[in-house]
Amino acid sequence: MKKLNSKIVIKTICSDFENLKETKNAFKQIKNESINCLINNAGCFSHELKLTIDGFEKTYQVNHLAHFLITHILLETLINNSPSKIIVVASMAHASSMDFKAIERGFFPKTFGAYSLSKLCNILFAFKMARELKGKNVSVNALHPGVINTKLLIEGWGACGSSVENAHKTIEFAHNLNNSVTGQYLRDLKIQKATNFAYSKQNQDKCYEISKKQLSNVKICLTSSL
Repeated sequence: MKKLNSKIVIKTICSDFENLKETKNAFKQIKNESINCLINNAGCFSHELKLTIDGFEKTYQVNHLAHFLITHILLETLINNSPSKIIVVASMAHASSMDFKAIERGFFPKTFGAYSLSKLCNILFAFKMARELKGKNVSVNALHPGVINTKLLIEGWGACGSSVENAHKTIEFAHNLNNSVTGQYLRDLKIQKATNFAYSKQNQDKCYEISKKQLSNVKICLTSSL
């Protein structure tokens, strides 16, 4: 980050996204900071079915639910500091559909299925937020960052991507877009098409309500909710 902007001030907070209460407590510490850009980027890939302390499949919770929670914690801050941006790092490996009833019952896929499901949830959430924040000068876009040789890629698929030095390019592209560009899926430094399933408002709303209910079930209430 310092190479991109020498004036940037970096403040570090630590949180385990496998523990939603810890995540909530950590990000509440910065909700009163002057924040006008949120990049939901943390992710994981598991070769086996693992449940978190909260009872959710690990990949689903880390890649989606934790970001869903963080976004709501910082939502009022982002609105108050607009023009603001929410950038959701998804993947071209997102699923083409999801079984809402199975997820509501707590039945999660594993390995690649869990990863692709979580990335579809990222896109559904981004599109839903873009709709709801229209007129508040907060843009929300999802993106595929490229096939980058991160630890996640190497553990899941092997070293088949490009250098991590390229990892910031699509995120930087999203950050530089005019705030009128919102509710889009970005790939290869341009607006592209995600799966058709993601453009259904009904699907976006259903994913949002399930996620909100899942947080409520572990006794986490959203202070800023749509």
